Amino acid sequence: MKSPFQFWVPLAFLVCAGVLLWDPVPFVSPVAARVPTPAWATDPTPVRQPKLKPEYVAAGFTYQCMDCHRIIPSPAETFRRLTQHTEIQLNHGINTRCFNCHHPTNRNAFVDDFGAEIPWNQPQLLCAKCHGPVYRDWQAGSHGRINGFWDTTKGPQTKRRCIECHDPHHPPFAQLPPAPGPNTLRMGRPGPVEHGGRRDPLRLFAPDNHSASTH
Repeated sequence: MKSPFQFWVPLAFLVCAGVLLWDPVPFVSPVAARVPTPAWATDPTPVRQPKLKPEYVAAGFTYQCMDCHRIIPSPAETFRRLTQHTEIQLNHGINTRCFNCHHPTNRNAFVDDFGAEIPWNQPQLLCAKCHGPVYRDWQAGSHGRINGFWDTTKGPQTKRRCIECHDPHHPPFAQLPPAPGPNTLRMGRPGPVEHGGRRDPLRLFAPDNHSASTH
């Protein structure tokens, strides 16, 4: 006589298989859904592609700056409406005159604080006249952008110059939306977190408490 377990065991397996197929309690992963990284966040192309040589395009022809400035003298420095280079909108702090940066006699070069020429392809030396701390940060790699390899034994490294990010006539950098942050199992979804901190005396209008609700 056959044991009843011979019938119940296969039946139990069939019931288990049916429950698994039915999936009454779907699995919910604790890992947040993957947020695709936008292409612009990893694009190594410079924000600007300026010419690192003293060239100007007019009427379809390319000229060097001195091609015109050699024969056309610049008028006296006065606050006047431009008749040439009208595409330039000068908004660079107290730099309201062209000769703060451009050499007064050789327009194919910039000028330093002592009247000496700065090569056109070295604009960072010009920026260093007023922005010394930022220039030193750029030299050290903590400001600006470096393309290529951090480990130069693995490949070349290119340090981008100031005007490849900043318009020299209107230098404030355009705001960019932040790239999505990482989502990992251990991090989870961040929420408001209270954390202590002393009030910064330089932030006159900041609240005294430094909590999540004040961010």
